[in-house]
Amino acid sequence: MGRKVVVAVGLAALLSLVGCSVKPSPEIPRFAKSGGQTQAELDARLAAIPGLVFTEASGSEPNLKRATGYQFKVDVEPGYEIADAPALVDFLVLSAWSVRDGYMPNTTIDIGVNAGPLPSDKIDIVEAGEIAGWVPVGSQAHRFGEDASSPEFDNGSSRVSVWIDIDTLSEKREKQRGTRANRERLGDWPGDPVDPPAGMVVPTTTP
Repeated sequence: MGRKVVVAVGLAALLSLVGCSVKPSPEIPRFAKSGGQTQAELDARLAAIPGLVFTEASGSEPNLKRATGYQFKVDVEPGYEIADAPALVDFLVLSAWSVRDGYMPNTTIDIGVNAGPLPSDKIDIVEAGEIAGWVPVGSQAHRFGEDASSPEFDNGSSRVSVWIDIDTLSEKREKQRGTRANRERLGDWPGDPVDPPAGMVVPTTTP
């Protein structure tokens, strides 16, 4: 009996030491009671944009590293074209940050655009993110090469990640990815909902 007590006490002491050495993860803001908009409201706003079909617009549950994000996947319908790609990036980033009935994104807001089947349909959404000020210039590899026959051009698609992680990166990495500047620009979560900019998507002018 005495040996069992000693073992139990030793185990308790070990667990206590381990518990003290592990830094608990900060609580992730979630399900805000007010402000912003609901996911359903954003879905309705996205569905009302002529020429765009959103196949995904959703946040993620925390993973084992307590990381959450938000992802958009959008197709451009035949007969339409994106006339202002930086405005699209800006609109989607702010929209993701405004959704209150879920977890606050704390890693990235990812945007994937499929602009069409032809090389002429391509939209460099990374460059659009740079122009919009959410992506430091040169911090992400462009999704295209100079060769229009490359596979990346086959479906006119490109992707960009807007980084907003300020808890786990070094100061150097924060500057490289623009994370702190992005979070300061976004402000408190959830942000205000925004309307799609006029002229962002227009009927195509090419046959």
